Amino acid sequence: MFHPAIEEDYKAVSDLNRGIMKFEGADSPKAVTISTVLLLGSIAALIIWALQAAYALN
Repeated sequence: MFHPAIEEDYKAVSDLNRGIMKFEGADSPKAVTISTVLLLGSIAALIIWALQAAYALN
């Protein structure tokens, strides 16, 4: 049922701890660094692969 709003309903939550990232530590520097390295590394690998496949660089 409906309950009146209490202070716990409005506690501060970082932007990265919302949505699909609903777990503690989702916005920790270590988690953000690992995610960034994996994402940028994957993009770089795809670009290198695409250039090699398209232009036969090796």
